[in-house]
Amino acid sequence: MPEAFDLARLELEAGSEVQRLLKAHTDIETLKFRDGEYLVRENEDSLDLFLVLKGAFVVERASKRPDLPPVILATVLCDLEKPGIVGEMAYLGTHRRSASVRSSGGSFVLRLKPAHVDAVINDFHGLTRAICAQFSWRLRETSRALADLQGCFAMSPQQHLAKPGEPLFSRGDPAGTLYQLVTGTVKLVRAGGEEVVGSEQLLNGFLEPEPFFRNRLHTATATVEEPAFLVAIDREFIQAAVRGYPELVLKLLEGWGHH
Repeated sequence: MPEAFDLARLELEAGSEVQRLLKAHTDIETLKFRDGEYLVRENEDSLDLFLVLKGAFVVERASKRPDLPPVILATVLCDLEKPGIVGEMAYLGTHRRSASVRSSGGSFVLRLKPAHVDAVINDFHGLTRAICAQFSWRLRETSRALADLQGCFAMSPQQHLAKPGEPLFSRGDPAGTLYQLVTGTVKLVRAGGEEVVGSEQLLNGFLEPEPFFRNRLHTATATVEEPAFLVAIDREFIQAAVRGYPELVLKLLEGWGHH
């Protein structure tokens, strides 16, 4: 079992972002994992995320044959200048772990909840940059590792021809479907006003992707203005959406960090 550690062991600079983060959020746990101890296990259901401040971890997945050892997907080295994040899919609302992660040697870790990541993105830009870099790397590595399982992670998008006046979603609704506008226009009504948009005015043609990827409520009401052709992706396929559009997720992460 991991044990709590004194942050002084890491010899952080006075006023570092890690120190300020822990001072602002006293419920964040500081944990030391010994060699071979698991931070997360494949298929477990959990919302915990781990920010590895110092040490190394191995990402692995069970072999298709039970008599064979796990498949090593990656080994990641972390330090105070380049921390790593583990279990980041929980932040996007996906609880089921797709791989196991174990400590390689001793690792000094912060255990976070999704709300803590919101605080990091909003107030700690140095840590946000490190998380974005790790997120980018992990998405690419995971996409390659899951190439042979592509069929299992298909987004199963639904094509939809919408008529003028048809509502797509309302402000305050859960973002259970991600809509990509291909042709036509949609009216977006927000608290600050309204606008009519086409696909060229949207990030990859997506209507309000941030609430979908962050498991939040819609901030606008969307109604079809002119006949529109749309692609709809249900929330149950969010993992496939993240893997299919890693650049989009990274742009959103960078945008959250500047709010």
